[in-house]
Amino acid sequence: MMDIPALSRSSLLPTAASLMLFFFLWRRCRRTRLPLPPGPPPWPNVGNLFQLGKRPHESFFALSVKYGPLMTLRLGMRTVVVVSSPAMANEVFKTHNNILAGRTVIEAFKSLSHHKTSLIWGQYGPHWRHLRRISTVELFSPKRLEALQHLRRNQVFRTIRHIFEDKGKVVNIGRTVFFTSLNLLGNMIFSTDVFDPRNPASSGLKDTIWAMMKLGGMHNLVDFFQFLRFLEPRDISHQMARHIKAMYDFSDTFIQKRLATTSQGVQRIDSEKDFLDVLVDCRSEEFTLVDVRSLIFFQELFMAGTETSTTTLEWAMAEFIRNPEKLNRLREELDEVVGCKRRVEEPDLDRLPYLHAAVKEILRLHPTVPLLVPHRADSSCVIGGFLIPKHSQVTVNFWAIARDPAIWNEPSEFMPKRFLEGENSRMEYGGQNFELIPFGAGRRICPGLPLGSCMVHFVLASLLHSFEWLLPDGMRCEQMDMADEFGITLKKPTELGAIPVPRLPHHIYEQ
Repeated sequence: MMDIPALSRSSLLPTAASLMLFFFLWRRCRRTRLPLPPGPPPWPNVGNLFQLGKRPHESFFALSVKYGPLMTLRLGMRTVVVVSSPAMANEVFKTHNNILAGRTVIEAFKSLSHHKTSLIWGQYGPHWRHLRRISTVELFSPKRLEALQHLRRNQVFRTIRHIFEDKGKVVNIGRTVFFTSLNLLGNMIFSTDVFDPRNPASSGLKDTIWAMMKLGGMHNLVDFFQFLRFLEPRDISHQMARHIKAMYDFSDTFIQKRLATTSQGVQRIDSEKDFLDVLVDCRSEEFTLVDVRSLIFFQELFMAGTETSTTTLEWAMAEFIRNPEKLNRLREELDEVVGCKRRVEEPDLDRLPYLHAAVKEILRLHPTVPLLVPHRADSSCVIGGFLIPKHSQVTVNFWAIARDPAIWNEPSEFMPKRFLEGENSRMEYGGQNFELIPFGAGRRICPGLPLGSCMVHFVLASLLHSFEWLLPDGMRCEQMDMADEFGITLKKPTELGAIPVPRLPHHIYEQ
């Protein structure tokens, strides 16, 4: 008979050896597993949420001084990797561009499934690439922007004329440039004004856009604790859904009218086509004008195109009014190139180096989006010897990069001349110089950058060339409130008001 105990003893040795080998290899793998980037110890359940404060861009910057330019935070149930240096930004936007091209979507923009077909919030994939191609090749190409130059000219000249006609009243700079941007986009997209600043009945679109930007910038616990989604503590998603629906209805009205006109065989020549005409021509099985994707596309054009330009221009006007010596230098350049017998035209902009330096400095000192729109790791990768886990959020703190004293001399000062000297004179914000990336970089760089840049330069030059600007109520420059307020954009909480004094012959304003 078989000796059962002997058989058991003979099989025990190789089994034990196998277990020991497995344990050895498991321990070895654990020892060689790459660590996460360093960061502050998280508290139970809430992680590092209490370290954010009301100004998370500044809190992140302070923490990065201690933990380094690649830092891990645990925000509720979310792992967040914060990038705070040009070298690390280069890794995110260039070296690992494919892996980190996803999006971490804030809860507010999940309303009505907005994020699923969004250009800003959509995940990297076929539909996103299709929208991106339409944006960069068809809408914001140099050829298209050149063809629509007359619309920008007419809208800016109209704004200057309205300011002149108000005869020295205090001008709310932010509102004025917002309305200018809004109607400019309305003409470029739908060939019509969408807002009349003198007609209260037309303020609905303005109110909707501002409300969406405010809701998008509010702290929402659901972003950090998904299990609270069904409770919706602050009702942000429901409010956002109502405003998104209003934007959809607004865009759909123009789309249906255009489709009816097109069905009757009415066509416009290429030089007269607006963005809606371009999308009519680009229709395919993947992208039509009768589904929600087109409505989201137009909504984002209005939101991104108005808010970023408005915020940048308001900060620019505030800095120049506050710094008369720098304003005088820009005026000297404008008077030399343009003179005082005509208005600024877009072709003049290429001959205004100090203006370009000043815009770069504004984008550095007052970045519209201090924490760039968050990326998501679609798979794990390694940056700087640290593991970036799959589905972790990757946030680039451009505000920290722009205020780093190791990169910038006197980083808190408004110094346009820094971009006229040395290596900085060749620095641009098109995504190649990671010290200056206010619009992001890589695949997810803002597609509207060419239009936004053109508008900021043109409007700023026109306002400063056409008028002297005086502070109301005898206020002195040093008394100006230059505080900012964190949200989805970094805005001035105190609106900038100034009194315009014409500096050109009066007949020029009436042309």
